Amino acid sequence: MVSVLLILILVGVVYVFFQWATRTLGYRAARGRSFRTLARRGRVPDELREAADEVILDRSRRRVAKARHDAAYAQMRTRPKPRLSTEQVKALKAARADVREEFLDHMHPVFYHYVIIFMVASVAGLVLEMVWMYVSAGRTELRVGLVWGPFSPLYGFGACLLTMVLWNFRKAPTFQVFLVSAALGGGLEQTTGMLMEDLFHAQSWTYAGLPDAITQWIAWRFLFAWGVIGLVWCRVVMPEVIYRIGEPTNRLQVVVVSLLTAFLILDMLMTVSCFYRKAQRDAGIPPANSVEAYVDRHFSDEFIENRFQNLVVGKDLAPNS
Repeated sequence: MVSVLLILILVGVVYVFFQWATRTLGYRAARGRSFRTLARRGRVPDELREAADEVILDRSRRRVAKARHDAAYAQMRTRPKPRLSTEQVKALKAARADVREEFLDHMHPVFYHYVIIFMVASVAGLVLEMVWMYVSAGRTELRVGLVWGPFSPLYGFGACLLTMVLWNFRKAPTFQVFLVSAALGGGLEQTTGMLMEDLFHAQSWTYAGLPDAITQWIAWRFLFAWGVIGLVWCRVVMPEVIYRIGEPTNRLQVVVVSLLTAFLILDMLMTVSCFYRKAQRDAGIPPANSVEAYVDRHFSDEFIENRFQNLVVGKDLAPNS
């Protein structure tokens, strides 16, 4: 599980790097949403604005000439495009960094952000875990955690937990972020593993058999991995993700997030009911009402076996060799 989380963080870092490269090219050519946002907010220095005006005017002339099939366009194509200098690009990037930090310093992640982070992390974690299983074990395995939808909620909860706790550690020393992240990750794994075992007699992973295992669900190597994950999330991914999500600016965004929240709550409740009835069926207890009868009809043992392919119920996973 932690191996896939590391891959998830790697994807996040690659995404941030891609955005950085895109912004750099956009600044140099004086285009792109980041540049327009800075200009609209008056954060672009005058000398940059004058240089950018020349670049924008040249791009506009080329576009118009090309659309009109103007003969002058052929000459324009042979002429180098004006671009901002490296120093000017650095100044633009510094201005954007100041805007981002100013935004982050005056806000705090709220429910709106957590719902989006949960959804994205749950789906991304599921996809990457399936890819990891195919690459490492050569088999395709559906590793969902809810009865409906492509969600692996452990990744969603992990991303939300890291965001919630590490938000106040954005400027803390590195060793503090590392230790807090390791404690959070170990606590999440231990709590999740114990709840699955105690409530549903189910297991999705085990560290039993590893030489550095602390408990069945915690090992020293993975505590270290959680520390690294938290550092990358806190320093690189989280600030950019929260800044890009921003705040809801219209009613449609609030409505969509509210509907997603209602669906996720229903999905989680139905998943709990599914495993609760599984345990009762194994004990020979018949359904007591129409809801339990509905669960038995639609979420049978066969459904659980086919849906949760990495889960074992009523027995222990084999120790790691």
